[in-house]
Amino acid sequence: MKPFEKWETEEVERTFGIIQLQASSAMQEWVQFQTTIPAQEQERVEKIRQKLQRFAAYWNEEDIKVFFIVPIIEVIEFYMVDKYRTFMEATLQAELTDAKGNSCTLRGRVEMVVATGKQRPQTPFFFLNEYKPQVKAQTDPQGQLLIAMLAAQAKNNGLNLPIYGLYTIGQFWFFVVLVGKEYTISKAFDATDKDDLAQILNMLQFVKEHIERNL
Repeated sequence: MKPFEKWETEEVERTFGIIQLQASSAMQEWVQFQTTIPAQEQERVEKIRQKLQRFAAYWNEEDIKVFFIVPIIEVIEFYMVDKYRTFMEATLQAELTDAKGNSCTLRGRVEMVVATGKQRPQTPFFFLNEYKPQVKAQTDPQGQLLIAMLAAQAKNNGLNLPIYGLYTIGQFWFFVVLVGKEYTISKAFDATDKDDLAQILNMLQFVKEHIERNL
């Protein structure tokens, strides 16, 4: 099959029989999670936020990744020695069955995945996709994320855990959770807004704790 970056949302839904829910208990639990970020980290986050607020309109895709997304992800530190880590520009492959019962192979590159493994992702838990300053006509970051999450679901060999992910469009972050054949998307969180950025960090911390509970 074609690579992840060629998939669109409706095509993913039709091919694999998944549906979008407007609300779900999995998303509600995720959004409502609260944590406390240490004071020194709060100062660091505020400096990063101010930089985004000043330059969001000017940064290109690589700027957004290097100067904002990666520093924010690093605040949470998705890493445990010999257990799991963050992989950048990783290739993921899985065998799964489409809505018509046909077997197929999915293979593609993901911008970021948090998974078990040292050299290659083994059991994926969380994806981040796109880093695009804006959506272009030929791109569908939501569809690209969903197809990667479906591949992860199949690759995880029946663990029956939710798959978490997010995609960004400029300063806006959209969180996605896939449970079985149903997925839910959060509202857009504006990372230049202090309250929204605090919520983004809460949701990232939720994923970290979810991963470490299920290792």
